[in-house]
Amino acid sequence: MTSMAGTLERPLSIAERVEKARTLIRQGTEEVQAAEAAEEELALRRRAAVGLETAFHGLIELADVLIERAGGRLPESHDQRVEALEDLGRSDLANVYSEAFQALHISGYYGQRLGRLQLDRLSKVADVVERELQKLA
Repeated sequence: MTSMAGTLERPLSIAERVEKARTLIRQGTEEVQAAEAAEEELALRRRAAVGLETAFHGLIELADVLIERAGGRLPESHDQRVEALEDLGRSDLANVYSEAFQALHISGYYGQRLGRLQLDRLSKVADVVERELQKLA
């Protein structure tokens, strides 16, 4: 039997996850901007939904980096992530996360809604993530 050495993925480093968060926010924002310009309603909704979800995942990566850097265990659920942020004294981020979960993940991605709420929360998430990533740099 041959060895499968090197086939398992190594966990991402904090620096790699910071970059991943930055990339996901940028990609998600670009997808939503492209979706806004689309002419066909169904394509708009699907593309926007994916963009909103992608940006939300950028926020997840940031939250996990902050939790891990503080010595916490990586959360297994959205609720655990909010609790961990609160435990770190980052209720501000826990609140942004909760708002983004509802607006971007639930109604934006699953509900395929692209309204003022989603666009406002997307902008807020992008600003918060970029500001936090600058602190980590």
